[in-house]
Amino acid sequence: MLDLTWSDDYILGIEIIDKQHRQLFSYFEEIDKAITMADSNTVTVVVNGLVNYAISHNTFEESLMEKANYPLTQAHRQIHETFKARATKYLQRLEAGDDPFKIAEQVKVYIGLWLISHVKQEDRDYVPYVKKIVPPKGSFIKRFFRKTTV
Repeated sequence: MLDLTWSDDYILGIEIIDKQHRQLFSYFEEIDKAITMADSNTVTVVVNGLVNYAISHNTFEESLMEKANYPLTQAHRQIHETFKARATKYLQRLEAGDDPFKIAEQVKVYIGLWLISHVKQEDRDYVPYVKKIVPPKGSFIKRFFRKTTV
């Protein structure tokens, strides 16, 4: 059975990206709950939420890569575009009236496997570049107290 639970193996060390990746994993749990409820409307809403969140996350990642002058941004963007094309087809199938439970299972497996592979491989490549432009966790608080202490 495919394990789609969050693991520290997926941590990249960029707080905002790690938080978004955790959110994607939480969508897999939501899909399972919706399927268990046997409510096709809930399943459809959750699948739409997962796909749209994944696409917006990828766009956010690309914006960070551009700001960080990551040299493989265009290649990474192409990987995201291929993902987006396939993920969007699942939404089109839902809109066309295909079985939402079947599509939910397929989306969970496709996005789950894709996400695990992508985070462990391609995403790791941009980390050193993006870490240079994203402040470390808690740095705002440290800067704030450093400026306000006399």
